[in-house]
Amino acid sequence: MPYTCFHCKQVIPGHAKGLFIHLRAVHGINYASTFFQCCEDGCRRTFRYIRSFRRHLLQHSVPEKHYRPEQHFGGSTGASVQGLSRTINAEMQNAEIADLETPTQENKDDDYWDELEPETITERIALFLATLKSKSAQTYSTVSFVVQQTSSLISDIVGSLQSKTLSLFEKLGHKDDSGVQKLACDFEEAKSPFKGLESDFKQMQYFTKSGNFIHPIEEALPGVSYVQRRDSATGTVRQVAVQDVFYRVPLKPLLTKLLELPGILDAIFTWQQRENGVLLDFYDGEYCKQHPLLSSKVSVPLLLYNDDCETVNPLGSKVVVHKLGFLYFTIKSLPPEFLSKLSSHFLVAVYKSDDAKTYGIDSVLLPVIEELKDLEVNGITLNTPHFKGEMRFSVAQLCGDNLGLNAILGFTESFSGNYFCRICKAHKTTTRAQTKEDVSLLRNKTNHAEDVHLANLSETGVKRDSILNNLCYFNVTHNQVADVMHDLLEGVGPYELKLIQSINFNSLIEDKHLTLEKLNFRITSFDYGFPDLKNKPSVIGRHELKNPEGAMHQSAAQTWCLLRLLPCMIGDLIPEENEHWELLLLLLECMELIFSPSLTPEAAVYLAAIIDEHHSLFLELYPNLHLRPKHHFMVHYPNAILKLGPLIQFWSMRFEAKHGFFKRISHVTCNFKNICKTMAFRHQMMQCYSLLSGSVFKSETEVGPGHSTLLAVMDGFGDVQSGLEDFPPFTETFIPAWIRVNGTQYKPGMTVFLSYTADGEPQFGLVKKILVLDHSVKLVVQNSLLDHHPLHAVQSYRDNDICLYVSLRYRIF
Repeated sequence: MPYTCFHCKQVIPGHAKGLFIHLRAVHGINYASTFFQCCEDGCRRTFRYIRSFRRHLLQHSVPEKHYRPEQHFGGSTGASVQGLSRTINAEMQNAEIADLETPTQENKDDDYWDELEPETITERIALFLATLKSKSAQTYSTVSFVVQQTSSLISDIVGSLQSKTLSLFEKLGHKDDSGVQKLACDFEEAKSPFKGLESDFKQMQYFTKSGNFIHPIEEALPGVSYVQRRDSATGTVRQVAVQDVFYRVPLKPLLTKLLELPGILDAIFTWQQRENGVLLDFYDGEYCKQHPLLSSKVSVPLLLYNDDCETVNPLGSKVVVHKLGFLYFTIKSLPPEFLSKLSSHFLVAVYKSDDAKTYGIDSVLLPVIEELKDLEVNGITLNTPHFKGEMRFSVAQLCGDNLGLNAILGFTESFSGNYFCRICKAHKTTTRAQTKEDVSLLRNKTNHAEDVHLANLSETGVKRDSILNNLCYFNVTHNQVADVMHDLLEGVGPYELKLIQSINFNSLIEDKHLTLEKLNFRITSFDYGFPDLKNKPSVIGRHELKNPEGAMHQSAAQTWCLLRLLPCMIGDLIPEENEHWELLLLLLECMELIFSPSLTPEAAVYLAAIIDEHHSLFLELYPNLHLRPKHHFMVHYPNAILKLGPLIQFWSMRFEAKHGFFKRISHVTCNFKNICKTMAFRHQMMQCYSLLSGSVFKSETEVGPGHSTLLAVMDGFGDVQSGLEDFPPFTETFIPAWIRVNGTQYKPGMTVFLSYTADGEPQFGLVKKILVLDHSVKLVVQNSLLDHHPLHAVQSYRDNDICLYVSLRYRIF
């Protein structure tokens, strides 16, 4: 039967083998690719592995199409159709369906495509090795063992087949035929599949020569360390001086490789030139619009991130010895769906945290800054089908936690100091009661230069002049980013949540509105729905409520989930106008705007008013307490949003997820002799695999299992027909059980945001079905009368209350 290519919609006659030959020969899609889609009999299911895809295709071996009755999803009264903002595959939008009866010349060429060309075999073997080496769960010695054993196994099997085949030809009298002689040579080649790639050295040579492995550079630090070395002959131990080093990845070849990937520059230019009137990205903020390079030249902003990471057991004896610092970057001009993947976060440098303290972080940053200056002035030369010329770069912002940012930007690293804020010069006594931003106290290049010259940490909060000020288009006073994850989810949020329930204050528990046991019961028995099931919060211990300033033993994702859903969990127990409860609701309203991916300038002004009201109520409720430093950072959020866009694009959540790769490497290798080199090379090998497989920036829509049917026979088609005017009634559609778009999974039964009414009130709908039509995705939803953007609706705990309640997340202004 013929098979349809999901990439170009061309019909490939013959067996499924022809489809895979076409995918590899024409589109470069091989067994290491991570996206495959079925286009047979109306099916639109997607797969991550070629083996699962091949097995699924065998189910479509019957040429006739059979339409099965649609599954029943319940009533469809009031249903409507909503289209998702992203299509299944952008490259399929302009594709045409090929003629089923007349195969093209390209099909004929595919029939004679030789799968076992020597170059193709070498590429597939190299991709196989890159796949093994990219995995953080295994060591290189394990990879070498697999190569040796696999080579030996294949050699034995092929040798046996060779002997039997040649013996058969000899008996038939064809021993001296040229075809048989060539077959014998092919057998000899097949007996050594890893020829030329046997050793780790040869493998790295191949990957480097291909341009996909960007070799890390060793950089020397000013001093040496003394280590013990044992003489193998005498057994004596002596102290040996070893040069302290760190490793960095050269930016020029990496950026050139990334920007020359197909479609990347087009995505960058399209995203830069959009106009929508809202604050959606860094390009919408005042800072970028006034930037001398980014606003006028062909350029790309780079977002840097610096953080320390403990690579060993945090409770072990080596907890500080092997602590490492990582410097990452992302290309900030890419659309959000590209930047959400960890493969789009790239390593710049890795160093020992002790070395940064000994020699100063500027010693590590020096070679990086020199290369960044060259990128600002000279840039790189690109040669792509759509762009040929010079591309320049500039540091957009530097992200990190508050301690790391203060250290790298040259400010005080003590948050009990007189002037701890890196954005303004407010004294700590002022910040303890400050509810609004004082524009007159903001730091700028002029007063910062004066503070550096004064060199008085207690009077200025400036520790040194950061080496980042050597850049042509960046100054530390321009760095307005806020770490909303640490400020709110690991700071203000847990602190106030424990305060309103603490047994030491006039809290909800003290007022007998709630008990800790009932709270924990509600936490454990609550229905968290599809999106938050993985972030289900842990129970709260009594010792945690006794110390509001201590740790809450919840991850940032768990805290975010608990704060948003707490009104649904215990809201029925709290009387109206309870001031302690009102404080938490005000914080949630602040978070609703702070974590929003899209805002208007008016929303930023509104946020400033809510923060003022929240801080004022806090001081009123707790006169014996004062606002903490993370409370103070919140007053700068509205101004930062106006300058940089939504703050969630700068948070540490995704960058800290990147640390997981290095932690696994550390636990697996257990080799700390030159840990920085190990981390740098293993990361670059993982990046090499991403480049070889073409999965660096890909963000495909995943479609789960389901069935196909005709729109006309679909249950409830009459109710949604008006929303499907572009599709004839006899259009074949695929109805999956779930679909994942840009990392968000949608299922029937979820509640989604639809639009705003004329009065500005949000409207929501309950997903009844998911329709995949050609390259578009439609949600069949039932309108609901709800007040806030929910993850899902839940039943009240009150007796005889049949209403559904929802939790706040964020509002899109």
